[in-house]
Amino acid sequence: MSGVDDFAAAAQSVAATLLAATRDPADAVRMLTTLSIFSPSDPTPASAVGVAMSTMQSGCGDLFRRAALVALCRASTSYQPSSFDDAAALRTRITDLLDAEILIAGDQGADATFDALRNLRTAVVRDLTARGANLAQLMDISSPTSMPSTVIAQRVYRDSERADELVIQADPRHPAFMPVSFQALSK
Repeated sequence: MSGVDDFAAAAQSVAATLLAATRDPADAVRMLTTLSIFSPSDPTPASAVGVAMSTMQSGCGDLFRRAALVALCRASTSYQPSSFDDAAALRTRITDLLDAEILIAGDQGADATFDALRNLRTAVVRDLTARGANLAQLMDISSPTSMPSTVIAQRVYRDSERADELVIQADPRHPAFMPVSFQALSK
């Protein structure tokens, strides 16, 4: 293995290790999303050394982003969307990141990377679309005054035991004082 291959493997290992170290797929998605938008700082000198630094920084940025994107797509397979809207939002977030990287690869003439990223994008879209298809959509819930979560759950779902779901969705200061408007599962 050459030094370049070792470096690339180490970059991929960092992203894979981060994925493996997170117990909650939502945390992995959040962290890897942040890594997948990495952009190196601009090199300062305009000399031949500066041009070489710029080329190296750009190549490293590409490598780090792409390794993070692959790990992000892997994390999305473990993520359990809470609703149709959640699955669609995650799909949009990941495909936006992939589209940006696909454009970079295309501009660079990196055909194999371009094709691999397009295939990865297709797999993510299929997976999250299929997993989100049977989930409930979010709906707007509003009331004239603040009410307890159990009352709202009874009114919306005819099941006061679903109050905890509403608390998770609305994140109120206290379950007895729900916000007057928030989104929750439609069924």
